Amino acid sequence: MQPQQEIHYMKKSTLFLTAFALAGTTMIVSCGGEVQDTGPKYNFEKADSLPDDYLKELGIVKTNIELTAKLYETMAENGFSFSESNMLSAGKSFSGSSKQAMGIGAIGTDMVYAISFKQNQSAISRMEGLISQANALGVAEAFDKSLMEKLSSEDSTINKSVILTKAYLNAKDQLFSEERAQLATFMVIGGWLEGLHISSSMCKDKVSNLDIRLGLWEICNTYSNVISMAKVFESNADMKDISTKISELEPLVKRISGNSKKYNSEDVAALAEGVAKIRNSVL
Repeated sequence: MQPQQEIHYMKKSTLFLTAFALAGTTMIVSCGGEVQDTGPKYNFEKADSLPDDYLKELGIVKTNIELTAKLYETMAENGFSFSESNMLSAGKSFSGSSKQAMGIGAIGTDMVYAISFKQNQSAISRMEGLISQANALGVAEAFDKSLMEKLSSEDSTINKSVILTKAYLNAKDQLFSEERAQLATFMVIGGWLEGLHISSSMCKDKVSNLDIRLGLWEICNTYSNVISMAKVFESNADMKDISTKISELEPLVKRISGNSKKYNSEDVAALAEGVAKIRNSVL
């Protein structure tokens, strides 16, 4: 492969794999193993029209998603109590493609939270809701029924995060046009917002643990990346609306992202209240 061709191929592949990971692996807690991708090759030409900066933002937020999952695990290990009320209701539905996409991202985050606290039944009920929204959005065929059945198993030897990864890798052929990248961005926003809601709600009275403090700081620190991703599609009225609403969080987020060692419970409580207001208005 010629150098110029190789760069072009890497750019397209990076967008595809990262956009897919963000749209789907909001659900990944910790793979603990390698997932082999043996699927067909695809045409990435439309996705290739997205700006280079979009790829950078996707990569940063992808790291944040992994860190959010780690934060939930740290909470569980440190005796935090699981709260069903922190999540969207299991049967919640969404209307319109933008909200359906945000809903998939948010439900995925809820599943990570439930799985991290070993609340398998809660995770399964959310999975059913996620599949329902995926069906409404037109990507339900990407979910392998046999993999979904394994997720409902009580077999403790099954690595459910690997299964979730495989399930979403099967959905990748839905995300290689610019239109799908826009939906993927809505998914990212929904997942990020729900993750910030859960994390700030859980942490507002418990900020003494350094690992917990750092985890929340890391989530807040990707605020600007999420806003930058939304601006790529600011011509979309729904995207512009959600971007405007999220922008209202900036002063609250900066209280925490400014310094991981200095913020206090009052700062987190204020953020939790602000996030809940926006989250409840858009999800």
